[in-house]
Amino acid sequence: MPMPPAEAVKILLQKLPSKRMRDVVEKRFGLRGGKRKTLEAIGKEYKITRERVRQIEADAFRHLSREESLREVAPVTNALAAHIASYGGVITEDHLIQTLGDSASRPSILFLLDVGSQFSLVPESDNHHRLWTVDEKRAGGVARILSGVQKELKAHEKPLSEHDLHGLVSRIGEKEQGGTISDQMIETFLASSKMIKKNPYGEYGLSSWAAIRPRGVRDKAYVALARAGKPMHFTDVAGAITEAAWSQRRAHPQTVHNELIKDSRFVLVGRGFYALREWGYEPGVVRDVIISALKESDKPLSKEQIIELVLQKRLVKPPTVFLNLQNKSLFKRLDNGTYTLV
Repeated sequence: MPMPPAEAVKILLQKLPSKRMRDVVEKRFGLRGGKRKTLEAIGKEYKITRERVRQIEADAFRHLSREESLREVAPVTNALAAHIASYGGVITEDHLIQTLGDSASRPSILFLLDVGSQFSLVPESDNHHRLWTVDEKRAGGVARILSGVQKELKAHEKPLSEHDLHGLVSRIGEKEQGGTISDQMIETFLASSKMIKKNPYGEYGLSSWAAIRPRGVRDKAYVALARAGKPMHFTDVAGAITEAAWSQRRAHPQTVHNELIKDSRFVLVGRGFYALREWGYEPGVVRDVIISALKESDKPLSKEQIIELVLQKRLVKPPTVFLNLQNKSLFKRLDNGTYTLV
């Protein structure tokens, strides 16, 4: 910056014709102390109506937006415009402050954006945060790019790595804007979205997905098991949740165990071991799984076949399966060594 933003603001405020006008602007934008005051709060201080405060603020901006008023601080507003342009001409307030690395100057920077003729505000929507732009045509494209990315993510139905998501944004962005999309522009698009978020594993997806924004222990347990790709003991599931650092709170094993029991997405497949039902595991004791396997078969099955089928659905040792086959009230061993239901 050619000069500190606060210094540029000070120069501008000195151009206002009255102390009260300066005071109203400073309080409305939090230029002293960083906390913005409402029209009502300022009105009470001066014993005037909210509408009168609004009029004073509007009069102040008419003075400040004149070309002769802005000329002295043009190096600062031009530097801000160039910075926004380097991110594709559109940026959120938070991302702007973050990339400038000057959080202490936030009130002053936002004030300069409001005053400067180069800058336009894009109001917050359901899909994106408040944006500032130096290119209104590009700003309209951001919403369309984000909509396209959301549509493809929804069709994909699972999170993407940062590399894959950047490729997706780049492809849609180039088609929309007709030019190369830089990494800084991709960064801006993602920072502006309310719907596309990143999880602790560095994966991106829709904020409505459990894998991106889990709503509780059950969703976090689901993500832990899905990432492991195999059955886990409930204590290991709790450890995986804590390690992921979804929040600062530690996941307690017993709490996790209680939630796993209640949710039909999980199946108890061994002593304390849980799997995802979508993997093909079935609830119930071993004999129930054997009964299910024999019912589904159109012919008797050998001991080896039964063991293989049971191990696909339960986390047990082969002798346990064989021991259950000895239940003569349920299973009948034929002369050729195969088994059927009684």
